Amino acid sequence: MPEAGPDDASVSVQFEPSAVAEPVANVVHVHLPSSASSPGAVLLFEGALSSYYLGKFKHGEVPSALADRQWPQVSWRSAADLVIAPLRPLPLDLYSLVSVDGLLAEFTVGTVRPLLERFWPPANTAGSPQLAIYCRPLASMAEVPSSGSLRFEPGSFSVELAPGIDESGLFAERCSHFESEHVLAPGEIWVPPPVLGEWALSPAVFAPIESVAGEPSDVLGCGAGELALGPGCASVADDRLTVRTPRSVLLWIVHTARGALVQISAGGQPLIIDGLRPDALERLWGNTHELMGATREFEVELHTAPARERPILNEALADALGPEPQSEWVELLNDGTLAVDLGSYSLQDSGGRTPLPHVTLAPHEYALLVRDDFAPNGSDVPPGAGARLVRLPALGKSGLSNAGERLSLVDSAGVERSVLPALAGKPGQSLARLTPASADDDPKAFRFGTPTPGVANEAPAPAP
Repeated sequence: MPEAGPDDASVSVQFEPSAVAEPVANVVHVHLPSSASSPGAVLLFEGALSSYYLGKFKHGEVPSALADRQWPQVSWRSAADLVIAPLRPLPLDLYSLVSVDGLLAEFTVGTVRPLLERFWPPANTAGSPQLAIYCRPLASMAEVPSSGSLRFEPGSFSVELAPGIDESGLFAERCSHFESEHVLAPGEIWVPPPVLGEWALSPAVFAPIESVAGEPSDVLGCGAGELALGPGCASVADDRLTVRTPRSVLLWIVHTARGALVQISAGGQPLIIDGLRPDALERLWGNTHELMGATREFEVELHTAPARERPILNEALADALGPEPQSEWVELLNDGTLAVDLGSYSLQDSGGRTPLPHVTLAPHEYALLVRDDFAPNGSDVPPGAGARLVRLPALGKSGLSNAGERLSLVDSAGVERSVLPALAGKPGQSLARLTPASADDDPKAFRFGTPTPGVANEAPAPAP
């Protein structure tokens, strides 16, 4: 491990991984002489510190402007060194290590290694190292390390890496995992090594969490028509289950005859298990994992409901960059397993209802509701190739409101079948569901972004 140059440090500083042939990496452990200060007394700040801030810090003051530049870290003694480990990857910049004795060192981060992200436990939480999953970003095609030893500090605990998210090797092309029988004692932490082969390793630490009443996954009580699935309760439809989950943070690994689902639930958010066959006997099995390390296995057999149509309002462009209202559109998706006749539905806004024409929408087919005078323009994203346009005399009473307007799809009995909430975005951005199964009454299940007219919405960052 090289020392920082004389212009950069007032004490000898070394880095892990070594920075001999390149600038300091974005995930790094900084080693100082143990005599430099005690653990917790050395803080890391982004940027250079003026004599004014150094003077304030020496007298025990941290002005708010300086506090905003403080980087989260943990520190410990290791042999003759004091080790500083930032808890998040460092952006390219200059950094200062400071104690009450003054500026100890400055160094520059100039190398960004590809990052293996910690999927479980979530990187923004504490959690047990009894199961840990690291995954490469979806956009990366680089090979993921699938074996080898990882040594965690302080304490030099070693674990063996294995491919996939669990012993079955599921998603081995993107993820690796390890399992440990070690139960963290109160106050104990595990700090991962900064690198794994050519990859930087997510610097999130493992730490024990306290049991909170009602939080660790008590099994929910299931109501009439619900099926117990692990700690949750599932409602059975034709091609999917919608699972009510506990409020605690849980990792779900669910297998079906045709694939597997890996997802984290928190705050009672629903879990959607789709891809099932309508009106058929299905078997599901798997397990859940809690942050504290507890696991629960489950296995169920169920009979799915008959095939059904499921038209949804999937996306809308209300504040177009091109001429309005003729550039606006609302996207429909038949998310069901039966074809749907749009003539049985109306589009409703604050100005009333607009009946839809008799157009048949096949399962998983998209359609754009547009005005008769709709035409692509040079400012807005054009409809996807082959996108189906359903032309209407009007789209909303006076066009769609740029300030945000509730839209609903109403069936012939006057029942709302799908809703887009009244949310306002920026010009040129569309309001879209995060997934077709997103709940109508959950504003967090929608987002604004680049329009995708006539094709699938841009998916949020997926599970492995």
